[in-house]
Amino acid sequence: MNLLKLQTTINQKLSNLSPEQLNTVLEFIESIEILETTNKIQPQTVIEKMGGYPKFLLESSGNLSDRDIRKKIIADKIKEKHQKRHN
Repeated sequence: MNLLKLQTTINQKLSNLSPEQLNTVLEFIESIEILETTNKIQPQTVIEKMGGYPKFLLESSGNLSDRDIRKKIIADKIKEKHQKRHN
């Protein structure tokens, strides 16, 4: 259906609606606009919200795909910070 015909059909149908129904149509149109705006905004990942990947993980050696290695690196970093605070 071309745009002009579509607009004419919509206008004809709108002219037959009650004020309550028109209000519902308006709310529906506004919800579509909100969804379009929301979909344009890319949600941030948890890492992005925290400011990116921790540098100590990026600079470390080892297979960071291995969970045990990541846990050890993070645990060592926490111990290092703890020791600095209490020395």
